[in-house]
Amino acid sequence: MAGGDNHSGPPSARWPSVIRYEVFLSFRGEDVRRSFIQFLYESLTASGIYTFIDYDGIEIGEEIMPKIFEVIRHSEICIPIFSKDFASSKSCLKEVEKMVECRRTIMPIFYDVSPSVVGKQQESYQQSFCNLAAAGVTSATRNNWKEALQSVSRIRGWELEKFKYGEHELINEVVSTVRRLLRKDDLDVTAHLVGMDHHVQEMMKKIGVHYEDGQVVEGQMLSGKHVVEISGLPGVGKSTLAVIIYNKIRHLFDGWSFLKDIHEMFKERTLLSLQEDLIGDLQKKRCTLRSSAEGTTLIKYKFGNMRVLIILDDVSNSEQIKALDPRWFGLGSRIIVISMESNLVDILANDCDDILIEKYEVNQMNDDHAFQLFCKHALRGKPPQGELCSLARDISLAAGGLPFVVEVVGSFLYGKSIKFWKEALDRMDREPFNKEVKRILKRRYEDLEENAQKIFLDIACFFMGKDKTIPSYMWEACKYDPCKGIEDLNCKSLVRIRENDELWMHNQLKVLGRQIVKEEHPSKPFKRSRLWNQEDIEPVLNERKDVAVEALSATFDKPCSFPKRRFFNNFSKLRYLKMNHAIIKGYKQNAKSSREDSFLRGLKCLEWRGCHNISSLLALHLSNLVVLDLSWSTSRSWRCWRQIMKRAKKLKVLILKGCHWLAKSPVSCAPINLERLDLEGCSSLPGIGRYISKLRNLVSLNIKFCSFVRELPEDMGSLEALKELYIDGTSIEAIDFPEGSYGKLEVLSACNCECFSLSDSISNLKSLLYLALDDTKVSELPYSIGLLENLQTLSLKNCRSLWKLPYSVGSLEELQVMDLSDTVVDELPSSVKYLRNLKVLKMPRTFIREFPGGIKNLERLEEIDFSGCRCLKGKCNITGLWSLRVLLLEYTDISRLIVTYRQYCSLQNVRLDGSVRISKAGTTEGAPHQSNKCETTTWLPGGDDSETVERWRSDRSKKVIGG
Repeated sequence: MAGGDNHSGPPSARWPSVIRYEVFLSFRGEDVRRSFIQFLYESLTASGIYTFIDYDGIEIGEEIMPKIFEVIRHSEICIPIFSKDFASSKSCLKEVEKMVECRRTIMPIFYDVSPSVVGKQQESYQQSFCNLAAAGVTSATRNNWKEALQSVSRIRGWELEKFKYGEHELINEVVSTVRRLLRKDDLDVTAHLVGMDHHVQEMMKKIGVHYEDGQVVEGQMLSGKHVVEISGLPGVGKSTLAVIIYNKIRHLFDGWSFLKDIHEMFKERTLLSLQEDLIGDLQKKRCTLRSSAEGTTLIKYKFGNMRVLIILDDVSNSEQIKALDPRWFGLGSRIIVISMESNLVDILANDCDDILIEKYEVNQMNDDHAFQLFCKHALRGKPPQGELCSLARDISLAAGGLPFVVEVVGSFLYGKSIKFWKEALDRMDREPFNKEVKRILKRRYEDLEENAQKIFLDIACFFMGKDKTIPSYMWEACKYDPCKGIEDLNCKSLVRIRENDELWMHNQLKVLGRQIVKEEHPSKPFKRSRLWNQEDIEPVLNERKDVAVEALSATFDKPCSFPKRRFFNNFSKLRYLKMNHAIIKGYKQNAKSSREDSFLRGLKCLEWRGCHNISSLLALHLSNLVVLDLSWSTSRSWRCWRQIMKRAKKLKVLILKGCHWLAKSPVSCAPINLERLDLEGCSSLPGIGRYISKLRNLVSLNIKFCSFVRELPEDMGSLEALKELYIDGTSIEAIDFPEGSYGKLEVLSACNCECFSLSDSISNLKSLLYLALDDTKVSELPYSIGLLENLQTLSLKNCRSLWKLPYSVGSLEELQVMDLSDTVVDELPSSVKYLRNLKVLKMPRTFIREFPGGIKNLERLEEIDFSGCRCLKGKCNITGLWSLRVLLLEYTDISRLIVTYRQYCSLQNVRLDGSVRISKAGTTEGAPHQSNKCETTTWLPGGDDSETVERWRSDRSKKVIGG
């Protein structure tokens, strides 16, 4: 960057102590239009790209060039803007020489000269070099500069004259390409949060892990024991930071565990549950304890010499920390505590002299990062223009730097007019930050329709983390329109639907919802619509007044009982009731009792887990009940079951999970409208019973681990509504699927059915989307499986007898996931080349011998896992797999990986053995590109360049470490 030989850069007093930029711009100031450089710089910066430019006309001195070179060395991308007079500047030539010497990614812009003029030093460039010779520049120096120009001119860059719409179009193209190469668009709102690098660096220091240039130094041995507390405002990214650290360093430990929601776990579960989860994580298998004392002894004994990483998320008090004493674990262990309030780890200071206790506070985002994040939500990634840009900056500043708040505010303003943005900014300027956040969230709640508001409050109070399917039946019975309501909540970022249809909302939103309920009547809980807090519930249950409560979670730490008539009479509006103990005192079953004698006439959903005597249900008015959950009932007598079912005529969901004393099928008297039946773990159940064929509306049947069940009723296939069938862990050996039967079946799971086999009739399941046969003795699949035209997932994990797939598997045109982990399959049929929609192929620890040629052009394939395939040899050519993001080849004998630069930029998780050679494919093998696109393949590793290969491996380490 020069004007003559002048550098326009920030004064030396403003140079940062550590010079690290993403993009370095090099230009000749006198003959490149200042407006072009200004617009290019501002566009890159506005796009969140940390860009170096030198403007201010400082004279070049010997003291400034080393700093310029330092910037180049630490910049990820260098963009020289070649103009007619570029070569007349010695500083510009030095910069280009340094870019080449440092093997930076170089993306040239040919502003008003062609690449041939630059490379061959023609026209003005020839004259410039003559002038340099006359000025006394040595021949060796000039030759070095010429070679650098030649090298850069061969890199495909951008030529201004080829852009129809001139500078504006070129700059947009540059920004787009730089964002792609820097993986800017991969920076998700929650994963890879904006601005986390500094926090990660600081946390690595706290936990004593060597961390350089964004990667964990391999081969290090951790010493001592460290406990680090992460604190900060709610929503500031504490848990996200912990997840990043966890992923980066867990490979340094013998065992690891990330225990989430400790506060809720202690409130709803026990220390025993926490210990079971921890032990299960560390030993990689489930653990059942009889007491917390046994858990403490087992932890000390098994893990006392083990180097472990433990993260405790959402800790609310010091007692929860004491429950896992860091002294119980081996040297090199690290415990990270994510606290709801600071200084919770101080309790360890007096008792743990040999443990280093550190604290780290996560501060709010800086203004630039908040601006980037805000624009992603408020403008869906589009760059703000004009007045909107200024407003976006002001609003992101007013949001206070909490990533969660920035996201919520941005989503709230999406699609709104400038006038609305100004009003929002005005409100935010008038009130303190957290009050405004609460107000905005509440206003978003108030913007919902009444039914969606009710669903939101139900989720906040009762159903966070639950499958949305079950409460949706209650909401439907209450005329809340759950499909529309949940979609509205999801669109407004108030509720997220996670994997397995799990309902999720941010903790601040949950607090908001519960506060809204409390504010219905702060001093009189019996006048509120929902109760979940034991301290509020007990006095209300003892009230003699009518109460307004319509939803109640009466889960107590120890059994409590209340007079039944007072309880039932008071709660006349109740639609949802959850209990974990009997709370009704003085009720005895009366066979002659009628519906007129029963109570809770509006009850729609009853969760009574661990019910000791199901006859207590006869005290309830069950005729409006649509969901009944009696999981883990210890009732030994089910004689009144028929009477209960006779009253519950509207029942649609029946959950009897883990009812070990249930020895007779409950379906013989089940209501005809039943849609979901869950009998998982009913270990005494001998069978389902023929009556199930009369349940014409049955959508889902779960009989997992009903080990005595040996067959399904013959006419069960006539259940026209059935979509989900789970028979895992039963003794069923085969199912016949006659033509026309199971017409709507979408999910068939028969895992752990040891002797289960598929017949040719499987081809009749035309609607099947998901088929899982994990841990069975299936040795072959029927050829007719190729007729499952809608199948999307085929899981055959741990089928130790499975040795091949039929050729017909290539006919599964909709297949997206195929999991053959731990089978004895040694090759894939060539027909797999027709699986055009395949996204995930998992074959770890199989006997495959060579990289399957059939998959090499599957353009939608995103993940390949061949790890642990000891027989796998030869080369792996992935140049045709343009969507590939995950490639796992560790513990194989693959000798060579052939990859394109585009794939190098796109791969997120690569695991290779150290002996694998990495070769670049020629540009002719790559995807077609447009003439205006910039390709930067200059420094892609070649097959025999070991130094470059190692450099490439080092660059990839961010994606390799932590998987």
